[in-house]
Amino acid sequence: MVGLIGISHQTALLEIREQLVISKEEIAGLYEYLNCKCQVEGILALSTCNRTELYFEADSNLVEDAQAYLQEVTDAYFAYFRKSETIKNYLYTNTGLDTARHLFRVSTGLDSLILGEYQIVAQIKDAYSWVENTAMIGPELTRMVQKAFEAGKQVRTRTSINKGAVSVSSAAVELAGKRLGCFSKMKVLTVGAGETGTIVALNLSKKGCKDIWITNRTGGKAEQVADRIQGLAFPFDNYRTQLEQADAVVYSTGSSRFLLSGQTAQEVMARREGKPLLVIDLCNPRNVDPLVGHVEGVTLLDLDHMEDVVKANFEKRKDKLDTAEQIIDELLLEFDDWLNVRRMSLAITNITSIFKNINTSEAQNYKKVKDDGDDMKKISEYGDHLSSKLTRMLIKQIRQVTNEGRDIEKVKLVEEFFNFNA
Repeated sequence: MVGLIGISHQTALLEIREQLVISKEEIAGLYEYLNCKCQVEGILALSTCNRTELYFEADSNLVEDAQAYLQEVTDAYFAYFRKSETIKNYLYTNTGLDTARHLFRVSTGLDSLILGEYQIVAQIKDAYSWVENTAMIGPELTRMVQKAFEAGKQVRTRTSINKGAVSVSSAAVELAGKRLGCFSKMKVLTVGAGETGTIVALNLSKKGCKDIWITNRTGGKAEQVADRIQGLAFPFDNYRTQLEQADAVVYSTGSSRFLLSGQTAQEVMARREGKPLLVIDLCNPRNVDPLVGHVEGVTLLDLDHMEDVVKANFEKRKDKLDTAEQIIDELLLEFDDWLNVRRMSLAITNITSIFKNINTSEAQNYKKVKDDGDDMKKISEYGDHLSSKLTRMLIKQIRQVTNEGRDIEKVKLVEEFFNFNA
């Protein structure tokens, strides 16, 4: 069984979403807790600027009621992070193939704030790397993620839905252009030199912005980005001078605390002699205190202020949706087939083992009666032949009777029937 507990831009504002962010450092502890409380066998946590989703898998034989189990995992998830029960009102949940369909739509950019957005693939890869090759993820989640990557690749190749598509980073640059006008006359400070900050800087450069200042907690990263765009890098602990001179500042760090407070913003504006400042916060959790938006002369925009760009982007790409959904349906069917075959694996293993053991046992009995090497070899070979033939016949019949493993009750009955070790 696979399941999903999530929150996104479609169900909650940023001030709610940021309360459920899961960091890399929290994954192991969360897995151990859910494994202990609910016997969850694997997890994958996807936390981006617009969503936090917890995917999990469990042994379906131990789950009598999927919805009740989903609620049990949700309760344990909230208990571990000690979150308010009211946040549950903003969640969406799924089980089974609906979980896979959702992840496929996420990986293709169909569920993104910006339709066709391409940064999400790298973010899913990061999330997967946190648990890959560990006990924290099992075969069903692994297969589901692999098919999600395949879905993303096929949709982008066959529909070109991401051709010219904007990411949240480039949407921020577009907003800056609408607010401030000519890029060539702008002075822009970017705080953060990760993937999002880098894309912001690159897009500013492409738009003709000549004064781009980069600061980052790791100075080397800031210098690397600055070199790519002929910008300037500044120390993270002392970028206030640039804040006082810039026309716009874009925050895109992974900090879990405010980097710009209301008080600092007031002090900065006092030195700007009435010159306005555009502050764009692309972070979840937010890097900028909402009080900054109340400081005179400051315009504060966050992830919830992207409506105009989102609408324009959707209109450009909505004709690609039907084809994209068809591709997802195709890959979902392939994933379902894999799951069904996997459901039958125990019964198939038991059948194979039974005939092999019978063949070995009877050959040993014959050897006790007549120890003839040539006869033994012939008997063993013929026994293998009969075992293989009977096994294939039974497996073919099982696949028909269980509708390729889709009839779970019949699969369980077959497992019990051939479980001679019970």
